[in-house]
Amino acid sequence: MKIAFFVAEFPVLSETFVIRQVAGMVRAGHDITVIAGQRGEAGLGNSLFSELGLAERVVAIRQSGRVRQLRAVLRLLLSAASSWAGVRSLEVAIRAALAGSAGSLIDIASLAGRPALGRFDAVIAHFGPAGVRAMHLQQCGMLDGPLATVFHGFDVSDRRTVARCRRQYRALFAHCAALLPISELWRSRLIGWGACESRVRVLHMGVDVDRIPMLDAERPVARPLRVLSVARLTEKKGLAYGIEAVRRSPGPIHYRIIGSGPDEAALRAAAADLPEGKVVEFLGRRPHDEVFAALAESDVFLLPSVTAAGGDMEGIPVALMEAMALGVLVIASRHSGIPELVVDGASGFLAGERNAEEIAEALARCARPDAASSIARMRRAARAAVEAGFDNAALDRELEGVCRMLAANGAIETDSGPAALDAARTS
Repeated sequence: MKIAFFVAEFPVLSETFVIRQVAGMVRAGHDITVIAGQRGEAGLGNSLFSELGLAERVVAIRQSGRVRQLRAVLRLLLSAASSWAGVRSLEVAIRAALAGSAGSLIDIASLAGRPALGRFDAVIAHFGPAGVRAMHLQQCGMLDGPLATVFHGFDVSDRRTVARCRRQYRALFAHCAALLPISELWRSRLIGWGACESRVRVLHMGVDVDRIPMLDAERPVARPLRVLSVARLTEKKGLAYGIEAVRRSPGPIHYRIIGSGPDEAALRAAAADLPEGKVVEFLGRRPHDEVFAALAESDVFLLPSVTAAGGDMEGIPVALMEAMALGVLVIASRHSGIPELVVDGASGFLAGERNAEEIAEALARCARPDAASSIARMRRAARAAVEAGFDNAALDRELEGVCRMLAANGAIETDSGPAALDAARTS
């Protein structure tokens, strides 16, 4: 099949799940194009990006720089003066800009006078605002093929983003052949906003389970307890509550934090003057192979996510899936779609949002000398949970099935059930 992925930027370090999905479709033998508003940092140390030559598949559509963008808008105005296609493009661009999508205006202007992006069997947009931009390009005749939009997290939770896009989302729901939220929580939200239930299908993001050999489930927990967080240092990740939990939890703990972000200074201050036996170490950004090495050396992966002041929420973090697949105990929050992955007390521990005391209690449970057998069971259950519902090999086949249905029917109908998807995969 000829499949396009539409994203605001590609590649993006924090969106490895997009790179993995693109790579999965390339490996399956499909003709893949990545249409991006702009190119990201080439390679970013991601092995899949370089191994599969994904840079050669990227088509960047947006003019960079204010002067170039102004020139592009001028070309759009001139094209409207000389052709009906130009008039249609200008009309869509103005309507999009007035509705709050200045990005669509720049996209359309950047492509004015250039060849259309082409016809695809399926177009997969990642994140709601990117889906809106792809919709507007299709309304101009610049991009053709049934459109599916993947909704992840901020695009359906951040209040500012939702306020800006909500009216456009209603149009997107009507335009899209499929809506693919990554969790049941987001599925229910989209339907509550008016999306047609039969065209909303949960499509998880996942990990390459076959590339993550599980550690020995029976290995002992170290003393001090080795705890790791890998996250952007922002409010949503809740790391301040992790640091406070380390302070409150009995017993020695060595807590390492990989990542960077605007909250680093505040988090370093929160980690000052800890009791004896408690260490918090900030390691900054690290390449993916170093992250996995640090994860393999850890007893606990901690991700105490919270709903940010602006409403921004997680989806189902891939970092949790990686830790669970490796066989590292996870402590996370009862937040967003995380309980769809982690079952409290069975495949990990869940604490209330912003509840340092519950996190501290979970850390203490992990360190108990008599917990060895229960910890081994949880490690195995965590691996099994990822294998069952979050393995990229199966998710790639599921996406293929969706794309085949789009190519054949121009839409999906989820009430046709798994049998229809199975038939589509093999047709």
